[in-house]
Amino acid sequence: MKSHDLKISIILPVKDGDIDLLKRALSSVYSQTYDDYEILLIDDGSRIGFAEKLDDLVKDDKKIRLFHIKSSGVSGARNFAVSKSEGDIITYIDSDDVISPFCFEEAVSLFTDETIDAVWGGTFYGDKKETDRCMDSYSIGNSKPLTKDELKRLSLRLKPSRIHKTRAECIGSPYRFDDNGYINRGIAARFIRKKVFDEKKAVFPQNIKMYEDTIWNLKMMDSGLNIYYVKTIWYYYLKNETSASNRFNDNVLHDIEVPLRRIRRLLDLKDPVEYRAYTRFLMDSLRYVYKCKYGNPRWKTSTGVRKKFLKHIYGRDPWTEIAKVRFFKAAEKPDKVKAALYRAGLLFLYWKLTWKTM
Repeated sequence: MKSHDLKISIILPVKDGDIDLLKRALSSVYSQTYDDYEILLIDDGSRIGFAEKLDDLVKDDKKIRLFHIKSSGVSGARNFAVSKSEGDIITYIDSDDVISPFCFEEAVSLFTDETIDAVWGGTFYGDKKETDRCMDSYSIGNSKPLTKDELKRLSLRLKPSRIHKTRAECIGSPYRFDDNGYINRGIAARFIRKKVFDEKKAVFPQNIKMYEDTIWNLKMMDSGLNIYYVKTIWYYYLKNETSASNRFNDNVLHDIEVPLRRIRRLLDLKDPVEYRAYTRFLMDSLRYVYKCKYGNPRWKTSTGVRKKFLKHIYGRDPWTEIAKVRFFKAAEKPDKVKAALYRAGLLFLYWKLTWKTM
């Protein structure tokens, strides 16, 4: 199949976001050197005022199809968009991120190999100035897309013998390469054939509010897909202190524990590689609980309620896994210290004292 026969569907869910950041994200799509694409902008139940801004934004834009839907969560919005997509390849972008101008052209050149089901490119993580600077660098000098041969040299096929390591990278320390690039643990820089979705091998789990992309990635790992890592930066992920993983959430404990139970069932925790990654994932999850509720200045409650909350954290599954000897032996060095503090009932106090460096 020739590369120009492949159409890309870009799925972009949004709900009451920052319209200027959304314009920035769209601009990075418009700057692509490959132009056979469509954008599916999914308004997931925004307020009327923001929804009207979206209508104005896409007016007379033939590349964008805007859908206003009843709020169904990011997974529901993504699944809906796939059902409406007309492309051969599906990819995603969040409304506050940007992409390399060459990523469509480079991804499509790899998909001329019809045995490839998905390619996962690299991500750069930084604040707005850092990501803007990286994007601006493409306009300096003789920047151009990588050739197919160059991309092949930068590609790593995820053979069945490596799957357990890849699954670990989806929840623990990600795969890293040059230029501060890494393979994101979420949806960033994923290019997947539409047929994978048609075969129900890449459906996002619904009725959960966090870690839907983690479950999505793990299930793809279990589907026998022919996946490649591509060690070049395609996606610029913006540090955002107002994201769901940072802002106050009174229900964060429930929102995290529900998907954690699903994730544990998908992992082989007897495998030392996957268990070591799980220790990182579990500690990150507990840090989110602290930042989004217990240590968040917006949580104003009685001492009794806080004591009850701590009793849950220090005495209930899945958190009690942190107190186990196996966890301490398997964890990375920084998490060993935190595990020891957890066993002493002092971890949240430690985080309170180090809030600005978390």
